[in-house]
Amino acid sequence: MEDHLLEKRWERALRIAKFLQLAPFIRMIGVNGSMTKGKITENSDIDFLIVSKACRIWTNRFFITFLTHITGKRRYGQKIAGRICLNRYHTDDFLEIFPHDEYHGKVFSKLFPVLDLENFYERYKKANSWMSSYGFQDNDFPKVKPSRFLGVIRKFFEWVLSGRFGDYVEKKLGKWQKKRILKDIRTIKAPKRRVRISDKELCFHPIKQKTHLHPKGYGRAGR
Repeated sequence: MEDHLLEKRWERALRIAKFLQLAPFIRMIGVNGSMTKGKITENSDIDFLIVSKACRIWTNRFFITFLTHITGKRRYGQKIAGRICLNRYHTDDFLEIFPHDEYHGKVFSKLFPVLDLENFYERYKKANSWMSSYGFQDNDFPKVKPSRFLGVIRKFFEWVLSGRFGDYVEKKLGKWQKKRILKDIRTIKAPKRRVRISDKELCFHPIKQKTHLHPKGYGRAGR
């Protein structure tokens, strides 16, 4: 039963990752958590770590959130099982995982690059050599084959959102999203370093609460 469920969840992760190739400035999607450990339940979600182009993390996050939401697969509120949890973003010039502790070492050394458009996984491993003692992922999970058609669409939007106009959009989206994140009750109550917000890294691991306390649009960690 568990093997069948895991297979179905990987198929879902692949479908969503393939669709997310449309998101401007996406560079890599890494699956982590229970999926890569092969230990999931019916209530488990699918954890994604997103790598975005430098100076476009907020623009990329906006499109990632929108695209996962319209597919009906984004985790939020009480919608958890089999949903995509968007709990971590990094820019392509800041791939190091913090803090350097056992928990993060065990979890993120097992990250699997289900979508890797420019071979960022090798850079990820180099940036996180501190966790090499835990052993990096060596399973041959299925990957998404980059789509030329979706890539053309993505690059068109990246062209539109480049230059001064793109900088303006990034600034506005960053200001709006930061305001929403900082006002969320779980951000306010989160222990130090469980929620990390910058223009290079977004990490959402607040205190685990009962599902009914989750405000709409936030999820356990994927806001």
